[in-house]
Amino acid sequence: MNAEAGRARRQPARQGALVSAARVDPGFSHRSWSIAHAGRSDCLCFFVADGVASLVPEDGESMELMGPAVVWIPLPTNGVVRMDAGSSGFTFSAAEEFVWRTVGDSVLAADMRAMMDQLVIATAEDVLPVIDELWTSFAGIVREVRVQQPGANAITGFHLGVILLHLWRSRGAAVAHGGGATTIQRFRQLVELHFREGLGVEDYARSLNVTRSHLHEACMRLAGQTPLAIIHARLIEEARTRLEQTDMSVEQVGYSLGFRDPAYFNRFFRRLTGQTPGAFRKSAFASAPAPGSASFAAWP
Repeated sequence: MNAEAGRARRQPARQGALVSAARVDPGFSHRSWSIAHAGRSDCLCFFVADGVASLVPEDGESMELMGPAVVWIPLPTNGVVRMDAGSSGFTFSAAEEFVWRTVGDSVLAADMRAMMDQLVIATAEDVLPVIDELWTSFAGIVREVRVQQPGANAITGFHLGVILLHLWRSRGAAVAHGGGATTIQRFRQLVELHFREGLGVEDYARSLNVTRSHLHEACMRLAGQTPLAIIHARLIEEARTRLEQTDMSVEQVGYSLGFRDPAYFNRFFRRLTGQTPGAFRKSAFASAPAPGSASFAAWP
């Protein structure tokens, strides 16, 4: 089935140029939505109530989202959101001006606006305690957009505000509760999306809306590694995979992972593995089983 055929067939209702919303019912095939930034002036939000969805950034690897989850996608993002067959939930887009008007000038406005400029993922840990409220608000937006009764903008804005506040709470949960589990979970998600971009620990902390020391403490307590070690481990994992499974030269592997100096990539790889990339590739090829040598134990 091609991509067009896999897209959601229910066209979202429109509220002028301000809001578009739709309920996603379980189907027999996957549905996908393009989140290309070109010409887009709205923010996107997906509520995966049940099932599995994937966020596939244009310049990153797919990230799987297990329902229930809420994903807020800001304007600078490009890529595709895909919901697997059988999944259900809601989706809406809102013009930036409508979102800012909803947030208004409350005491939380500055924090919430900073949050809305970033990719936000509220996982089951955050969503389950408030899933009834979220369902009511997403369903309320769909209803108001379709019915278009007097006051629809105001009610839609109210429900949008509830959703944004719950997303804001989910972002601050790790700091407020001090446990760090949410922080490190989101940190690993961001690393998965951006590990090839050369971002520093400070960049990740800023995206997570936590201090560098809080991120360091959470990683050490729950993973036994520093944030930098986690970033480096992901780079090494990917480098090994590409050295083993592709015909790319060592220099090309380094470039594909964000290293602009082949010599530095060699030193980096050797420092963390004890081998140069070339030596690792040779040893990997030497230890690979010969074609047709699989034992009966490998049979299905």
